Amino acid sequence: MKFCVKIWQVFLLMLLILTPAASAQVKKDVKAKAETVYLYGIGMNFADSTIYFSAVQSLDNVAIDRAQGYLLNRYAYSEQLNQYLYTQFGKKHETCSVFFASTRAKAEKKCQRIRRRIAKKYGQHNIVELPADAFRFETVPFVERTSQN
Repeated sequence: MKFCVKIWQVFLLMLLILTPAASAQVKKDVKAKAETVYLYGIGMNFADSTIYFSAVQSLDNVAIDRAQGYLLNRYAYSEQLNQYLYTQFGKKHETCSVFFASTRAKAEKKCQRIRRRIAKKYGQHNIVELPADAFRFETVPFVERTSQN
Protein backbone atom coordinates (compact mmCIF):
# COMPACT_ATOMS: atom_id res chain seq x y z
CA MET A 1 0.00 0.00 0.00
CA LYS A 2 2.78 2.41 0.91
CA PHE A 3 4.48 1.59 -2.38
CA CYS A 4 1.38 2.59 -4.36
CA VAL A 5 1.16 5.87 -2.46
CA LYS A 6 4.81 6.62 -3.27
CA ILE A 7 4.22 5.89 -6.97
CA TRP A 8 1.25 8.27 -7.03
CA GLN A 9 3.26 10.95 -5.25
CA VAL A 10 6.05 10.69 -7.81
CA PHE A 11 3.51 10.74 -10.65
CA LEU A 12 1.80 13.87 -9.32
CA LEU A 13 5.13 15.58 -8.73
CA MET A 14 6.19 14.88 -12.33
CA LEU A 15 2.83 16.11 -13.57
CA LEU A 16 3.20 19.37 -11.64
CA ILE A 17 6.72 19.88 -12.96
CA LEU A 18 6.04 19.08 -16.61
CA THR A 19 2.67 20.80 -17.10
CA PRO A 20 3.95 24.42 -16.89
CA ALA A 21 6.87 23.62 -19.16
CA ALA A 22 4.63 22.04 -21.78
CA SER A 23 2.10 24.86 -21.67
CA ALA A 24 4.86 27.47 -22.01
CA GLN A 25 6.00 25.80 -25.23
CA VAL A 26 2.50 25.82 -26.68
CA LYS A 27 1.76 29.48 -25.92
CA LYS A 28 5.00 30.89 -27.26
CA ASP A 29 4.83 32.53 -30.69
CA VAL A 30 7.94 32.15 -32.78
CA LYS A 31 9.19 35.33 -34.37
CA ALA A 32 11.34 34.05 -37.21
CA LYS A 33 13.72 36.15 -39.22
CA ALA A 34 15.29 35.02 -42.49
CA GLU A 35 19.05 35.50 -42.41
CA THR A 36 22.24 34.32 -44.02
CA VAL A 37 24.01 31.85 -41.76
CA TYR A 38 27.08 29.68 -41.95
CA LEU A 39 26.50 26.10 -40.97
CA TYR A 40 28.23 22.75 -40.93
CA GLY A 41 27.22 19.27 -39.93
CA ILE A 42 28.68 16.30 -38.12
CA GLY A 43 27.58 12.71 -38.59
CA MET A 44 28.67 9.87 -36.35
CA ASN A 45 27.59 6.45 -35.26
CA PHE A 46 28.40 5.61 -31.67
CA ALA A 47 29.06 1.99 -32.64
CA ASP A 48 31.49 3.04 -35.41
CA SER A 49 34.69 5.04 -35.12
CA THR A 50 34.30 7.11 -38.32
CA ILE A 51 33.06 10.69 -37.95
CA TYR A 52 31.95 12.78 -40.93
CA PHE A 53 32.40 16.56 -41.02
CA SER A 54 30.82 18.73 -43.70
CA ALA A 55 32.50 21.95 -44.81
CA VAL A 56 31.29 25.27 -43.43
CA GLN A 57 28.71 26.53 -45.90
CA SER A 58 26.88 29.80 -46.42
CA LEU A 59 23.11 29.46 -46.63
CA ASP A 60 20.69 32.29 -47.43
CA ASN A 61 17.14 32.82 -46.17
CA VAL A 62 17.43 30.51 -43.19
CA ALA A 63 14.78 30.98 -40.49
CA ILE A 64 16.28 31.95 -37.13
CA ASP A 65 14.40 32.53 -33.90
CA ARG A 66 16.48 35.49 -32.68
CA ALA A 67 14.79 35.64 -29.27
CA GLN A 68 16.03 32.14 -28.47
CA GLY A 69 19.03 32.05 -30.84
CA TYR A 70 17.70 28.87 -32.41
CA LEU A 71 17.94 27.58 -35.96
CA LEU A 72 14.39 26.66 -36.95
CA ASN A 73 13.91 23.43 -38.89
CA ARG A 74 17.22 22.18 -37.50
CA TYR A 75 15.98 18.62 -37.79
CA ALA A 76 15.47 19.02 -41.55
CA TYR A 77 19.07 20.18 -42.02
CA SER A 78 20.47 17.27 -40.01
CA GLU A 79 18.23 14.94 -42.00
CA GLN A 80 19.78 16.26 -45.24
CA LEU A 81 23.21 15.21 -43.97
CA ASN A 82 21.83 11.90 -42.75
CA GLN A 83 20.35 11.15 -46.19
CA TYR A 84 23.62 12.06 -47.91
CA LEU A 85 25.60 9.70 -45.66
CA TYR A 86 23.08 6.95 -46.34
CA THR A 87 23.10 7.35 -50.13
CA GLN A 88 26.84 7.89 -50.55
CA PHE A 89 28.34 5.65 -47.87
CA GLY A 90 25.49 3.31 -46.93
CA LYS A 91 25.49 4.59 -43.34
CA LYS A 92 22.06 3.80 -41.91
CA HIS A 93 22.50 4.62 -38.25
CA GLU A 94 24.39 7.90 -38.20
CA THR A 95 23.47 10.57 -35.69
CA CYS A 96 23.76 13.95 -37.40
CA SER A 97 23.98 17.37 -35.83
CA VAL A 98 24.04 20.79 -37.43
CA PHE A 99 25.80 23.83 -35.98
CA PHE A 100 25.54 27.42 -37.18
CA ALA A 101 26.89 30.90 -36.64
CA SER A 102 26.19 34.35 -38.03
CA THR A 103 29.68 34.78 -39.50
CA ARG A 104 32.06 32.41 -41.27
CA ALA A 105 34.81 33.13 -38.74
CA LYS A 106 32.60 32.13 -35.80
CA ALA A 107 31.46 28.98 -37.59
CA GLU A 108 35.03 27.99 -38.45
CA LYS A 109 36.10 28.58 -34.84
CA LYS A 110 33.25 26.40 -33.51
CA CYS A 111 34.04 23.71 -36.05
CA GLN A 112 37.73 23.64 -35.12
CA ARG A 113 36.90 23.46 -31.42
CA ILE A 114 34.60 20.46 -31.93
CA ARG A 115 37.08 18.83 -34.30
CA ARG A 116 39.86 19.10 -31.69
CA ARG A 117 37.64 17.55 -29.04
CA ILE A 118 36.66 14.68 -31.31
CA ALA A 119 40.24 14.13 -32.51
CA LYS A 120 41.41 14.00 -28.90
CA LYS A 121 38.76 11.45 -27.99
CA TYR A 122 38.59 9.29 -31.13
CA GLY A 123 41.82 10.02 -32.97
CA GLN A 124 42.52 12.11 -36.07
CA HIS A 125 42.52 9.15 -38.48
CA ASN A 126 38.78 8.54 -37.96
CA ILE A 127 37.64 11.94 -39.27
CA VAL A 128 36.31 12.11 -42.84
CA GLU A 129 35.96 15.53 -44.47
CA LEU A 130 32.99 16.00 -46.81
CA PRO A 131 34.01 18.58 -49.44
CA ALA A 132 31.67 21.49 -50.13
CA ASP A 133 31.22 20.46 -53.77
CA ALA A 134 30.11 16.94 -52.76
CA PHE A 135 27.52 17.89 -50.12
CA ARG A 136 25.50 21.11 -49.93
CA PHE A 137 22.77 22.03 -47.49
CA GLU A 138 19.58 23.36 -49.04
CA THR A 139 17.38 26.00 -47.45
CA VAL A 140 14.27 24.64 -45.76
CA PRO A 141 11.34 27.06 -45.98
CA PHE A 142 9.77 28.15 -42.72
CA VAL A 143 6.01 28.59 -42.60
CA GLU A 144 5.00 30.96 -39.85
CA ARG A 145 1.81 29.94 -38.12
CA THR A 146 -0.75 32.61 -37.34
CA SER A 147 -3.28 32.36 -34.54
CA GLN A 148 -6.84 31.54 -35.55
CA ASN A 149 -8.83 33.82 -33.20
